Amino acid sequence: MDCVIYTRVSLDRTGEALAVARQEQECRALAERLGLTVAHVYSDNDISATSGKVRPDFEAMLDDQPTVIVAWHQDRLLRLTRDLERVIALNVPVYTVTAGTLDLTTPAGRAVARTVAAWSQYEGEQKATRQVSANVQRAAKGVHSGRTGYGYRRDGTGIVLHDAEAATIRAAVQRVLDGESLRAVCKDLDVDGTPTPGRGAQWNSTTLKQLLLRPSLAGLTVHRGQVVGSVPQDSPRVIDVDTHERLKAVLTDPARRSAPVGRAPKYLLGGIARCGRCDGVMVRAVGRKTTTKAGQAKRQPPSYVCSECYRVRRKQSDVDTLVEGIVVGRLRMPDAVHLFAHGDPATVRDARAALEAIDARLANAADMFATGDIDAAQLTRITERLRADRTQAAAAVAASLPPAIPADLIGADAHHVWDALSMDVKRAVLDTLVTVTILPSGSGRSFDPTTVQVAWRS
Repeated sequence: MDCVIYTRVSLDRTGEALAVARQEQECRALAERLGLTVAHVYSDNDISATSGKVRPDFEAMLDDQPTVIVAWHQDRLLRLTRDLERVIALNVPVYTVTAGTLDLTTPAGRAVARTVAAWSQYEGEQKATRQVSANVQRAAKGVHSGRTGYGYRRDGTGIVLHDAEAATIRAAVQRVLDGESLRAVCKDLDVDGTPTPGRGAQWNSTTLKQLLLRPSLAGLTVHRGQVVGSVPQDSPRVIDVDTHERLKAVLTDPARRSAPVGRAPKYLLGGIARCGRCDGVMVRAVGRKTTTKAGQAKRQPPSYVCSECYRVRRKQSDVDTLVEGIVVGRLRMPDAVHLFAHGDPATVRDARAALEAIDARLANAADMFATGDIDAAQLTRITERLRADRTQAAAAVAASLPPAIPADLIGADAHHVWDALSMDVKRAVLDTLVTVTILPSGSGRSFDPTTVQVAWRS
């Protein structure tokens, strides 16, 4: 009589299919003892019988409707009662190497098989429950056994920081907290040739946002999307928890998400400078086409032109250079810190960072209450403690810099700091500190600096 052999193993760590090969060898020996001829071998290697994944050879075996099945053990053939019922429908005997014969053609044999399958399914479910509990416990203790993310590496001593990737993350975090867009940061990362976290060749805003919002950057451990603990105090962290809270508040702010989508501003004073003739908004315009004496086509340099009267036009590079020189030159002066930041810039930065971290925690606590993660009593305790800390931090920040001004921009190195800023931040600084008015030009073709008025805002 012909028979078929079915082998399966849930996890093949080496990929060499050694376990299923051993099962087949022992099943062939059993078939020979029983006087059966092996007509076909069905094998599902590295596939669980309880995960819900399709087992191709198991399905093929059922379709072929064999007369006898030989398996190493019943749980290699099936572990779920629903699969057993499909085998029972074949109405054939099942011989196993280690568990005897299951005569599925008789009521008693089917009853035994159903009992064994029920206990196999129970044990699988219990194992899964224990594994979940163990995972939660490890995560709460800060134990990380999975793949390390961008910014970290695993060596012989455990998890350590990857210096280059950690530096990339910290620089991106600071730029976002300073008001820059994710798109601007991604553009610079691509220009610098910075490797991405995944397989993509280029950075994009979605990838960067997901990376920066990862709690693990601050040493927090997550299980099924929820923060359940933190790594030990002496473990490496890319950023601290306060910075993570500030960053989360910025990147999950509904106002940020609902901001209109459009082109990022590329020009320093477009939409900021005003026309001295009609008070219209000055916009950037491409240079006019002209013809040289030799008859060659030529385009003039870009310029700022009034969007209302179109009567005032000034070369963009001349205006930008003048305004940047005035503003940065003033920020470099020794008394600038007293005019714009009543105190030491480093102290101002620390005070503002502390206040922003507290505000971020308050906002996050409100979100957790809204989603039901904490109750009203917990929210009250959190806010009472944080508001007391906020009162002290707010007092230190009250007379400091306007929000758009990076603290490092005030001082002798202002020109270096300015050159490193993105266009987004430069425009925010100018719009906060000064008003720029472009007057109608006088006689002559050379640039007249007096036609550009820069007034400091009070």
